[in-house]
Amino acid sequence: MKKIIFMLLTAGFPLMVGAQTLTLRQCIDLAVARNVSVRQAQVGQQQQKIALESAKQARLPQVGGSFNQNLSLGRGLTANNTYDTRNTYSSSLGVHADMPLFTGFRIGNERKRAELNLKAATADIERLSESLGLQVTQAYFQVLYQQELLQQAKTNLQLSQLQESRLIGLIQAGKAAQVELSEAQSRVAQDQASIVQEESQYNLALLELSQLLEFSTPDSLHIASPASLQLPHLPESADAVFALALPQRPALQVAKLRTEAAEMGVKVARSGYLPTLSLSAGLGTNYYNTSGFTNEAFNRQIRNNFASSLALSLSIPIFDRYSTRNSVKQAKLEVVNQQLEEENLKKTLYKEIQNAYYNAVAAQQKWTAAKTAEQASEMSLNLVTKKYEAGKANGTEYDEARKKHTNAATQRLTAYYDYLFRTKILDFYAGEPLQ
Repeated sequence: MKKIIFMLLTAGFPLMVGAQTLTLRQCIDLAVARNVSVRQAQVGQQQQKIALESAKQARLPQVGGSFNQNLSLGRGLTANNTYDTRNTYSSSLGVHADMPLFTGFRIGNERKRAELNLKAATADIERLSESLGLQVTQAYFQVLYQQELLQQAKTNLQLSQLQESRLIGLIQAGKAAQVELSEAQSRVAQDQASIVQEESQYNLALLELSQLLEFSTPDSLHIASPASLQLPHLPESADAVFALALPQRPALQVAKLRTEAAEMGVKVARSGYLPTLSLSAGLGTNYYNTSGFTNEAFNRQIRNNFASSLALSLSIPIFDRYSTRNSVKQAKLEVVNQQLEEENLKKTLYKEIQNAYYNAVAAQQKWTAAKTAEQASEMSLNLVTKKYEAGKANGTEYDEARKKHTNAATQRLTAYYDYLFRTKILDFYAGEPLQ
């Protein structure tokens, strides 16, 4: 068994090294950890976390410092209302702070909207992960299905080779004709060609799964065949599955959260109608030096010119060229758009569940019929094989019976994995983990 050595690109997933095969759950976890779309969604979640932090910190004061250096040269107006040529140097230092006291509830509503956007981003990761998990499940079952077909082709080859060996012995004993050996050798060649075809299909299925897992090649990928694949029972109805899906589907949760965030956006826009109140404070001093005059020392001026200020500022909106009114209208339209999106997702989900349910019902019926047909064809093949070996049936009859059995077995396998996957889809919609 080849070693599978892989390191996931996202933090928090352990390094897995060693000879092992992957179960369905491990395949899903690996695909989710490596998938670019999921990782992009995780980056979006981190961005929303930062946006929420910014919204929470919007109530904090804003503090800044300033330093100005001015130089004035040439003629200027003096205190005597005359003009004189003088050079003036001045410096000023200051620290100021501003803090919002009331913003028309804008800050609080923006914080709530940021919280909803963060929840939506988190649910979006889950939505992408589950969707990817369903793709991996389908590819995983396809590999198992192709494995069974390949094994069936190998079994057919072994039976053909046994018949060929038996006929060689009969010909040597003078109890069979050469034409029968030619027919047997033809069957061996056909079975060998079937194995080549089934190996190709198996490799393609393995390639598709490896691409979902972000493997460079499928050569190092091995999957675990379950000890037994129990066929689950169908739910009572599509409506029963839909009732379970409504409160659990991440896509619906994302749509609902974004609708709530849009509603909060209306409140944010309406804050433009309300007055705002802010508190500001400042500390500062300055220094002047004018040519032709006696100027106090820098340190004395800085100390003597020190001043502080404290102010409350009330801003009352009167007319803003309908900017706030239009912002509110845009926000309301966004709410309507998100509500329609949510409604559309519910309808789409219901249709998908209906299709999945009736496809599962049809797959169950096909599997039952195919299982019965395989049992009948197997009995027929056993009888024809005995007649053929006893010389009471020719090669054409044997080939026909074997072909019918092979087709019936293939149809049974197809129906089996189709029904298994269809029920997995229903479990997926009902909120059960894929494993």
